[in-house]
Amino acid sequence: MQETALSSRGKIDTFAVVHVAPMGFKAPYIQAFVDLPEGPRIFSLITGCEPSEDALKTGAEVELVIDKITEDEKGNDLIGYKFRPIEK
Repeated sequence: MQETALSSRGKIDTFAVVHVAPMGFKAPYIQAFVDLPEGPRIFSLITGCEPSEDALKTGAEVELVIDKITEDEKGNDLIGYKFRPIEK
């Protein structure tokens, strides 16, 4: 294995609005597969837009952000990556 730098921008391949969330998450929210220019496809939460079918389009450009994902049982923020649409 070797370390490889990846872009912080990509394009939406497919997405879904989730209406039934697992414990610790609030529905609705958007999940998507994001294609990066280097080749990898990343599964990610999407932020920065309304969780609706009209909020995104396949091929829309997105950028990586570090954001709160959820909270643990003690109320501590759990931080991770998400992608958000790039406004043009």
